[in-house]
Amino acid sequence: MFSVLSALAVTATFTACSDDDEWNPLEEGSKIYVAETRAFLLNEGAYQKNNAGITYFDWLADTTFNYDLFMAQNGKQLGDTGQDIIADDDCIYVTVYGSNYITKLNSLGVEQARTKLPEELGEVRYMVEEDDYLYVTCYGGYVAKVQTWDLKYVSSVKVGDNPEYIVENDGKIYCTNSGGLNSTKGLPVDSTVAVIDANNFSTASFMTVMKNPDHILEVNDRIFVQGYGEYWDYPWGELNVKTGEFKQIGNASSWATYGDIIYLVNSVTDWNTYTTTNYFSSYNTATNQLTEASFLKNMPKELGETSVYGMSVNPYNGDLYIMTSNFVSNGKIYHFDANGNFLKEFDSTGISPRKIVFFK
Repeated sequence: MFSVLSALAVTATFTACSDDDEWNPLEEGSKIYVAETRAFLLNEGAYQKNNAGITYFDWLADTTFNYDLFMAQNGKQLGDTGQDIIADDDCIYVTVYGSNYITKLNSLGVEQARTKLPEELGEVRYMVEEDDYLYVTCYGGYVAKVQTWDLKYVSSVKVGDNPEYIVENDGKIYCTNSGGLNSTKGLPVDSTVAVIDANNFSTASFMTVMKNPDHILEVNDRIFVQGYGEYWDYPWGELNVKTGEFKQIGNASSWATYGDIIYLVNSVTDWNTYTTTNYFSSYNTATNQLTEASFLKNMPKELGETSVYGMSVNPYNGDLYIMTSNFVSNGKIYHFDANGNFLKEFDSTGISPRKIVFFK
């Protein structure tokens, strides 16, 4: 019976992505042995260079493997500009912005399905999963609804210009509308978060935040928004979804969350000298306390001076991974434990590491 179930796990596209009752990835269609405590890192790559990729490491053994796992498992390139990666129900979903498609992988990185959305929606950006559907922001000004089991497009809702990050909370879909830039003055032109009722998925309402909003985060039923701001000073704060009021808390260019804590970094670059300084802080959502002192210990000097491109937290142990990029060569990953102690630095095996998902 086990061999039959394993065969079904390999061949069935529209069912569960893996069966972990007895760990043997080679019986689930993997071409290489992949550890059970595995993490997949999305490298964005350089725009129009067709060099996005997914690399892999064993987070428990803290062992890295310097090859493109997507290529090893599927015999082809991921494509142009890896934008977002999420994990849900032992499946992985990836949006590829430049190539403009969504792919579904099993938890070993083997592709199960891929789809292109209607061209008029624009390029795919970020996504969230809820109740067996993906909700995907598209740069043409839409949020698309896609079935997780076969990636079939269902419908879309018009939101603002250039929507970016997206979250779900209490039956509502929230996404930021960055609006792009005013072509004559170079100023951000949108300052809204779109709100869509997931149950009817028909129209959007809007709440005002900072200019050019980007990231959006849900923590303990609260919504936080970060953006570039009118003066490119990266404001962030909380959006009260009951009143529509936005209250700025601080400044940050990237963040990640674990439990009640939001980990923050503000990467500030002096464009006269091309030097970058990173300011790390944290925010406790249970006490509403912002701690401006760095939560990191024994931080390598280089990390304090290189642009942070993303941060991800391992949900199984709280370890923090900080990703840096110079946009032309392989990025670096800095691994800290849940108490902020520096553990390891390793190569991302790709340009502009963006986000990590974890399995066990």
